[in-house]
Amino acid sequence: MIKQAVKIFKDYKQVKGADNYVKGLTPLYEEIYKHLPQAKLTYDIGCAYGIMSLACKLRGDDVVAMDMTAKYTNLEMFEKEGIKFEKWNIEKQAMPVTQKADLVIFTEILEHLNSNPLPTVKKLYNALDTGGYVVCSTPAKELWGETAGMNAQMGGKPPGLWNDLDSWRDIPEYKGKWIDGHMYHFDQFDLVSLFSEAGFKVEDVKIISDFSHLLIGKKC
Repeated sequence: MIKQAVKIFKDYKQVKGADNYVKGLTPLYEEIYKHLPQAKLTYDIGCAYGIMSLACKLRGDDVVAMDMTAKYTNLEMFEKEGIKFEKWNIEKQAMPVTQKADLVIFTEILEHLNSNPLPTVKKLYNALDTGGYVVCSTPAKELWGETAGMNAQMGGKPPGLWNDLDSWRDIPEYKGKWIDGHMYHFDQFDLVSLFSEAGFKVEDVKIISDFSHLLIGKKC
C-alpha cells in the first residue's frame, strides 16, 4: 500500500525536496504500515507529505490529516484523494475535531516537540475512542544518540535544546520561538514511560528499519 501511496504522491506537484525526503523514508513507512491496526477513522497527526494518510485512505479508512503547517502538503492532492486536512499546532492548540478516532498515527514528530511531551501525548490519548490505538515512531536514541549529530546530518538544523537532560520528565515548557529540529531523542524506557503515563497500555515497542522506535499503545 505504501508503494501505491508514493505513486499517487508522485502524480502531483510537490514542494522542492519532497521526492528525496519521501524516497529516503519509504522503507520506514513500509515497516510502520505493516503494524497499523485496522481502523474506520484515522488521524495522521504531523502528516507532512501525506504518505501515511494516502496509504490509510487506500485501505479504506476515513482519514483526517493534521499538521502545524501546510507548506509540505499538496492540499489539492488531499482534496482529490478524499482526505480532510486540518492545520493544527498540537503543542499550542486544542484538538480541531471532536469525533474520536480508532487510530492515531504519530510518525517522526515526537522528537520535534519543543516543550515537555506529556501534554501532547495526552492529546493523542484523548483523540481516541476506547479500544483505539496510537502508532508512534521516533528516532531511537540507542542508534542515534543525542540529537545534535542527527540534526547536522539532516541539513544543519539547530542542535536539540534538551540534549543534556536525563529524561523527558525534565523537559520544561518552552516559551521561545519555535525551533524546527530534533529536540530530544528517546530511548525505549523513556518512550514507554511517557506513553504509559499518558494513559496508554503499551502493547509493543521495537526498533524498526535500523532507524526508529515503533510504539503501539492502546486506549483501554
